[in-house]
Amino acid sequence: MKVRGRRFRFGVQLIPQRVTWPEYAAALQAVERLGFDTVWNFDHLLPYCGPDGDACFETLATLGAMAALTTRVRIGVLVNGALYRDPATLAKSAAMVDQISAGRLEFSLGAAYARREFKAYGLHFPPLSERLERLDEVLHIVKSLWTQSRTTFEGRHYRIENAPCEPKPLQLPHPPIMVGGVGDVTLRIAAKHATSVNLYGSPERIAERVAVLESFCRELGTDFDNIEVSLHGELALASTRADAEAMAARAASAQGLDLKSQRESWVIGTPDDAADQVRRYIDVGVSHWIVHLNAPFDLTMLELLRDALVPAFR
Repeated sequence: MKVRGRRFRFGVQLIPQRVTWPEYAAALQAVERLGFDTVWNFDHLLPYCGPDGDACFETLATLGAMAALTTRVRIGVLVNGALYRDPATLAKSAAMVDQISAGRLEFSLGAAYARREFKAYGLHFPPLSERLERLDEVLHIVKSLWTQSRTTFEGRHYRIENAPCEPKPLQLPHPPIMVGGVGDVTLRIAAKHATSVNLYGSPERIAERVAVLESFCRELGTDFDNIEVSLHGELALASTRADAEAMAARAASAQGLDLKSQRESWVIGTPDDAADQVRRYIDVGVSHWIVHLNAPFDLTMLELLRDALVPAFR
């Protein structure tokens, strides 16, 4: 199936918290073996929910290992936070991951939001307006380092001078660039820089946000058709509706989420139920659905997704 001229893709985000490395590596290789198109970790220094003292993997070390342990599936971070690293370090690290993976990196960036991590580690956490300014500057710098022999940039927040970036990414002109977030300023930045946006919410919310993105593309003179719309979604899939509802309740409770108020943003039910819900997202332009999976990783659900749902959209 094609959506806006693109093959519909299925991705899995394996949350690297409260898990051991052998467990994570096994789940990663299972995602590839099951034939999913993309697999993602996250960018956090602490678990994003619950107690802060549990295991939480460092992002780029994990991403490099993901590159080395797989051969086909495309890999990425959903999404890198612009404030965790300086732009040059991020650009060089991502370029090296693209080399290690033989050109399978899907790069991403967002403004970062997890205040407690910045407080715990003594990192600067400015207001949202400044974080968005930094997001824009980081994307300028990263793209230039990847495509130019040397880069000089002086912005409000970052400065680099005659800087090379070697080796460059294998993908030309550069890896896909996903911008994550749903706010107007974020979407304007995406219209300027991105080949993909990552959104969340109900189909109606996604439709409204996609319309805003398209309007920014018209304003900036960029091509909306060149931007993939991806969805970061919660999935509870089982052979019976009762089992799916119980699965959703457990997952929401573990993350401290209010399932009742957020239900429109979840896909819950049997494969037939889920297919109907996914079609609602396809109808508003989503062509890449990335499901969120916490440890302990339920590979049985992924197998059911692969066997009973994915074929309907191929």
